[in-house]
Formats: sequence, structure tokens, C-alpha cells
Amino acid sequence: MPGEILKKKREELGYNLKEIAKALRIRSDYLKAIEEGTFEKLPVAVYTKGYIREYAKFLKADAEIVIKAYIEKITPPVIDPITPAENTVKEEKAAHRYSVTAITLSAVAVAALLTVLSLFVFVSEEPKTLLPEKRSPTPAALQPGSQVQEKENTGKAKTEVAANPQGEKTAREHSLEILASDKTWILATIDNTQTKELLLNKGESAKLSAKDGFSLKIGNAGGIKLIFDGNDMGVPGENGKVITLNLPSDKKFNR
Repeated sequence: MPGEILKKKREELGYNLKEIAKALRIRSDYLKAIEEGTFEKLPVAVYTKGYIREYAKFLKADAEIVIKAYIEKITPPVIDPITPAENTVKEEKAAHRYSVTAITLSAVAVAALLTVLSLFVFVSEEPKTLLPEKRSPTPAALQPGSQVQEKENTGKAKTEVAANPQGEKTAREHSLEILASDKTWILATIDNTQTKELLLNKGESAKLSAKDGFSLKIGNAGGIKLIFDGNDMGVPGENGKVITLNLPSDKKFNR
């Protein structure tokens, strides 16, 4: 269990939970729940992974190993469905039956073809003279060089130009720079498809880009400053406040 790894490391280093909670600014009952494996007492999984990562770094343990053990603990086992042997036998019998039917139909088709060919060989017919096919004259208005034809060609060319305009530019991407003045956890959703989890310490920064925009969940609104598309948006909220922010929709922050 991940908690056993951290508890053993803490006891080896001689720390108690209150000392670590004060240093990391994480509630001591959260650290205790991590060690005891009572994850139902903790917040959502993204917060819990952040707490485990910080706790492991403080104890100089491998954070990825501990988080992997946590994920395996909370993830239910997947049982692969077993295909009954009876179904396999039925499928093999059906395939064999279809193969026999296909061979029989092929033999019948070949016999029918040979019969038709034999009729062509033994039955003779007098040659017939084919008359030349009559074709309707092309209207003068549609002949090459006519005014109607030229108008149709001109209209078609204009339609093609309108459907494929030259010099069309691709949409400009949005940019977001996050500057941390205090430790802050951020969950960023990019274009409603890609999710990134960030944990920035004081003095650290991160840069993101998107085609449509960003959805941000910020754990410490007063601990960061945002620069969106080159514009300084300032601090989005108060210290310790958890907020949700959508850019470019939220041009002004509600404080």
C-alpha cells in the first residue's frame, strides 16, 4: 500500500505528522488518511495525488512509485470475458457449411456458363447489318464559343473561386502563461479534450497553448498571475481560494 511506504519512510527519518503537515501546509488528518489507506476521507483523486506527491518529495521517496501503488489500490480489477468453447464449435460448423454451399453454387454457375457457350457454338445466325446510330444535333446555344456556353463557364469559375478562396489563414492559437508567487495546484483542460495537472512552487511558471481555449481549476487563486494572449490578466482571486476559470470567456475576474 502507498501509505505503508510513506509511513515507514517517515518513521525512519524521525518525523511526526504535525511537523510534516506544517511544512507542507497539508492537513495532518489528510496525511494520516494517506498512511492508513482510508482514501474515502480524502478529497477527489486529483487532489489526493497532489498530496501524495508532495508528501513523497518531502520524505525523499520516489513519488511515481507511491502514486502508482495508490492508483492500483483504488482501481477495481478488470475481469476478461471468457468465450465458451461451445460457441467456437458452432462457429467452426457454420463456416464449414458456408464453404460447402459456396463450392456447390460455383459448380452450378460453371455448368450453366458451359451450356450457354455451347448454344452459341452450334446455333448460327445470319449476319445483320447495323444501321448508323442517329444522334441529336447539339443546340447552337450549347456549342463551344456560344454566349450561353461562355456564361456557364464563367459562372462555374466564379463558383470554384468562392468555394476555394486564396490566402485563407488558419485560426490563431491562444497562449497562456502561468507565473506562481506561491505554491498552487492547477487542473487545466485544453480545448475540452486534453487535461494537464500542474503543481507550481513559488517562482515557477508554465506555458500552455490551445486552439479554442482553456478551462482552469485553481487551488490557490491568489498564488498565481495569468498572462493570456500576451495580456497581463493579473491575479485571479484571493489566497487559498479555489476557483474555476474559462478563457477566453472570462475576460474579467470575479474577486
